[in-house]
Amino acid sequence: MYSLDDLALFIAIAEHGGFTAAAKAVQLPKSTVSRRLSDYEARLGITLFQRSTRALSLTNEGMKLYQSAKPAIEAALAIDQTLSEKSGNRASGRVSITTTAAMGQHLVAPHLPALLDSYPNIQVELRLSENRINIINDAVDIAIRMGELEDSDLMARRLTSINRLVVATPTYLAAKGTPRTPQDLMQHNCIITRQDLSVWHFPGDHTIHIKWQIAAGNMLVARDLTLASTGISILPAMFIEDDLAANRLVPILADYPLESAPAWIVATRQKHRSLAVRTVMDHLITAFAHPAQNQAQT
Repeated sequence: MYSLDDLALFIAIAEHGGFTAAAKAVQLPKSTVSRRLSDYEARLGITLFQRSTRALSLTNEGMKLYQSAKPAIEAALAIDQTLSEKSGNRASGRVSITTTAAMGQHLVAPHLPALLDSYPNIQVELRLSENRINIINDAVDIAIRMGELEDSDLMARRLTSINRLVVATPTYLAAKGTPRTPQDLMQHNCIITRQDLSVWHFPGDHTIHIKWQIAAGNMLVARDLTLASTGISILPAMFIEDDLAANRLVPILADYPLESAPAWIVATRQKHRSLAVRTVMDHLITAFAHPAQNQAQT
């Protein structure tokens, strides 16, 4: 009656708030998750969740079971991990990482070959999106994010700082002129990634509502449009190192340097992560903590 598998599945449903997200987390069909929960409730003779068309919520009996069962499941997972590691089992399994396309290309992908070479039984699934995925609801293991983080119950570790530059092509500047102050940007076409990012902040309380024709959707497309002499953009220095070295892009407004943006590795707060997830997180943190690699990446 008191199957640990059923308890673990019940806790997954409770923590992910529904069948769909829980099914993704445990890698089972949604129909299987729903059926197993119904069977478990029937065996126990109680209703664990109030069901509605929008969401699930724990009943009083369900909350009592959750509070009493969660420590037991965590302890069982800890024992399983300890025995697995002591027996010499290497990290294995799928690890999902969400980030933007540009950060996936420049921050994550360069470190994957060494990781996968060392751990051939790990699978890494990149979920690239310009929208911030809810890693709890969408059952994602790790997020790599840039900028200041909102307060949350998530665990965050700073990976590095990303320098940003205002850039344009020599061709564009020759035709349109070179801005000397942030206010001069008002006379230029600027390229943004999203329409809600049309306010640029510079040192000295210079806040500019820039004029734009294109919201590029992501930084990779913004770079391509800037290289096509479409306008001026703000881009991370690490993304355009080759372009700067080849003089395809040139920095402007050097007297008004932008603040660097922090890059974070983010995950849910869990006492017992899978060995595969911990291995991927440790690999990325170590890669950016190494001074030589940090210098090469920033």
